[in-house]
Amino acid sequence: MNPSQYIFLLFVGTFCVYGLWKTSSLSWRTSTVHAKASIQFDLSIPSSSPSVFRRFSNKTNRKTIGKSHKKYRGVVSKYMLELYHRRSDVDIVRALEPIHVSGPTNEGARILVFSIPPIDPDEALEVAELLGVVGSILRVRLDHTDAFGSCKSRRDDSWRAFNVTSAVAARSGSAVRFRVYGRVGYHPCGDGPILLLSYAKVRKRRLRRSIQEEETDEDDGPRRRRKNSCRRRSLYVDFALIAYDEWVVAPPGYEAYQCSGKCFYPFGDHLSPTKHAIVQTLVHGALQAIEGGSKPVGRACCVPTRLAPTSLLYLDASGTLTYQYGYEDMVVAECGCR
Repeated sequence: MNPSQYIFLLFVGTFCVYGLWKTSSLSWRTSTVHAKASIQFDLSIPSSSPSVFRRFSNKTNRKTIGKSHKKYRGVVSKYMLELYHRRSDVDIVRALEPIHVSGPTNEGARILVFSIPPIDPDEALEVAELLGVVGSILRVRLDHTDAFGSCKSRRDDSWRAFNVTSAVAARSGSAVRFRVYGRVGYHPCGDGPILLLSYAKVRKRRLRRSIQEEETDEDDGPRRRRKNSCRRRSLYVDFALIAYDEWVVAPPGYEAYQCSGKCFYPFGDHLSPTKHAIVQTLVHGALQAIEGGSKPVGRACCVPTRLAPTSLLYLDASGTLTYQYGYEDMVVAECGCR
């Protein structure tokens, strides 16, 4: 090959390489550009599937909720448990533990500090008592004053209670300090000193009839009832099933009852139907006959017409152990058509 041919081929080759470079078919940057495109594509995949992400998030949340559900296992005052099992007819009793217990003073007493909750407008403080196991508290005085003097006390076989109502009533929503003489210290078994606050409900109609009485009343109606008619039926509520055992200490569950069945005309007297329920059911029957079974108007519904309270030992919103004799609207007492 002569020099002129060699130069010609070199020129043609250079021209071809230049042309390929201009058309982006060949470039040292090409791999970088494609790599960047590939990375951007991969990162965009999750954002293009929000529904999948939401479902995964919901699953994760459900698992977290399930794991966080823990039954209340704190130390429970023995007195409060006894109070619950006795079914005392006091409306509401709250048990406060001291927020601070000092070391022994020069005269051998300890200072117990309690945080008194504000009084609810629907409640009235009846009695406040500082309670301890017999022999553990010998004398109680309001700290930093001599006017209050020593508190009067009452006792039973296991407990001794000192009446401190006047001191507590004057300090609603603030702290109260008591100078306590005796063997006062840490009690891990639920028998340490507690401040019991007993309240009465204001303007509340009390339903004191027992569940057994309610069941007897239910049997007083007509014995012959249409099958699947409106009536009260059993419904046992297990607090652990609905995670209420996180704040309900006792009982573990209770018979709440439920209303189920249909409201047929004519109504039994025990269903105490309203005039509207009677008219609606009559219209339902008339339209069903005229329009060949269609149901543009439903019959009256079987619903609770009277609710009764039950007794609970529970933690209130502030974490205070509370006994309530009549926790309202927890039990179906009567069913009717509405």
